[in-house]
Amino acid sequence: MTGDIVPRTRGWQAAVVASDPPVITVTGEIELGNVDEVPRLGLSEPQGPDASVLTLEVEIATGGPSELVMHWAPIEFRHSLPEPTPSKVRVMWMGIEVAILDATV
Repeated sequence: MTGDIVPRTRGWQAAVVASDPPVITVTGEIELGNVDEVPRLGLSEPQGPDASVLTLEVEIATGGPSELVMHWAPIEFRHSLPEPTPSKVRVMWMGIEVAILDATV
């Protein structure tokens, strides 16, 4: 994946499960250009100043046989949350926002 190109994404959803502690799940799809690319979502460090917005970063790992094929790959993030539970999720790619989601309960 070329680092200066923002990939296309689709189907983003964020849901908070009201457990103790609350758990958030974020899912979506990202368009990749090589079958050896694996998408991951992780917590951005540092998080922004607004505790009501959880910021995640898309990362691409590579491994395995390489073949140039455009395809949609699922991406998922699941994490226990401290209080207060965020109401929004911001998904970033190399400092560029690709999605802002309401975290539904």
